[in-house]
Amino acid sequence: MKGRGRIDVYRKMSLQLKTVILVSAVTIAMMSVIVGFDSYSLQKSVEETYISQLHGITTAINGRYEESHSIEDVQQIFDYIQYKEENVLQLTLFGKEEVLASNDRDLIGQPSPEGLLQSLEASSVLVSPIQRDAGGISKVRLTAPLKEDGVTVGAIELLLNASENTALIQNRIRLIIAVGVSATALLLAVLSFIIRKLLIKPLMTIREAAVSVKHGSGYKEIQLNASQEINEVASAFNDMVHNLEERYRELQNAVETIQHAQKQLVESEKMVALGNLVAGVSHEINTPIGIGVTAVSYLDEKTKAFSALYRENKMKRSDLEEYLHKVRDTAGMIQTNLLRASELVKSFKQVAVDRSMEAKRKFRVKEYIQEVLISLKPQIKKTKHQVELHGNDNFEVFSDPGAVSQIITNLIMNSIIHAYDEEDQGRMRIDIVEQANRLVIKYSDDGRGMPEQVRSRIFEPFFTTNRGGGGTGLGMHIVYNLVTQSLGGTIVCDSKAGHGTSFTIHIPLQEGEGNG
Repeated sequence: MKGRGRIDVYRKMSLQLKTVILVSAVTIAMMSVIVGFDSYSLQKSVEETYISQLHGITTAINGRYEESHSIEDVQQIFDYIQYKEENVLQLTLFGKEEVLASNDRDLIGQPSPEGLLQSLEASSVLVSPIQRDAGGISKVRLTAPLKEDGVTVGAIELLLNASENTALIQNRIRLIIAVGVSATALLLAVLSFIIRKLLIKPLMTIREAAVSVKHGSGYKEIQLNASQEINEVASAFNDMVHNLEERYRELQNAVETIQHAQKQLVESEKMVALGNLVAGVSHEINTPIGIGVTAVSYLDEKTKAFSALYRENKMKRSDLEEYLHKVRDTAGMIQTNLLRASELVKSFKQVAVDRSMEAKRKFRVKEYIQEVLISLKPQIKKTKHQVELHGNDNFEVFSDPGAVSQIITNLIMNSIIHAYDEEDQGRMRIDIVEQANRLVIKYSDDGRGMPEQVRSRIFEPFFTTNRGGGGTGLGMHIVYNLVTQSLGGTIVCDSKAGHGTSFTIHIPLQEGEGNG
């Protein structure tokens, strides 16, 4: 998690800061290499100086020792060298078994270190730096073989004070670091200025132009006097914006065309629905009017026969009673069928006017939906389905009844077409309730239901599962638009395959009451 957090922090850094950090890291690495190499070289130079000094001492002692084989002469040389050389702290001559001579007289006669002469056989000089002793002095111990006729007979150990050379190396390192830091700071300052001038500032200009395009502000072409690459980016951005504006105009024209076509299709769908309504009601009205015409014709025949009996003075009391009985029955039949036709015409007239006017008025919801159901009887009678309507008879709203009529019609026809097979006996139910100052219309059927991939797209325009059967995919889209736009409400569809379908419509009443 910590590593991921560091990555996120790095990604949020500016380009300038990333570049400065990267250059700083590279510079520090290079400085470390330079300081390390210079320190190593200086250390080797000092060691070579020490070794050269030891070779000189060893040559002098070897020559003197080979001439006299006197340890006293070697001791005198040791004392003289320590006296003359301030950095010489101690000189010691190791024999094969014991210390033969030393500036420190207490060491004479003590055993020589084991394996010292054998170590010198592999290396001509042994160098052992001592960083700091108990007194805080840096020292270096050098050991060289003492030879006689080419044979190693002893070892000469030189202990030097290396404080001065150590301080020299440290000062050299400090100087290199100081110069490197100063050069790095200057380099970073110049680099930061160059990056801001040649890269960051032009990029910020392009960014501001992109933001202005995003917010729809008037676009001014980017004019930069930067590097060739940045100028090419700015030119490409200008071309992109011009192409984008052209594509936007084309897209806007296409959207307007689609909206116009969609509006025409929706209106066409409404007119088709209204035409179907007219055809259904006309067919339904033909039945009571036909019965009325037949009854009138029958009554006319009976009246002519009765008149003939009257003119011929053959009329009896029983003939009069029979005629009056037939007149009463026939008149009742005519009245009943004419009232039924009148009811159909009234319902159709109100529903048709509401759909065409799109005007708001106050109406009783249940009573009005009942009129819609009457106008849909011709379509419902062709099936074995039943439609139930439940709700408060006196519940009134101020809204658009035409929209309500279209919604109920489309929901019922959608169920008839999609929810049932031809021989099914379905049940559709409409519940009307008032809930928190909202009209709630709950519509449900017990049909086949819908899978989720169909339910999620049911309100999309032109989406239909009955394309081969002449479906346009606009019925439920019209319902959605009527609920959300004309009535300012919401509609939710709930359905599962094999478990029927339900629609819950919420229509606010506050706006309607205010308008009323």
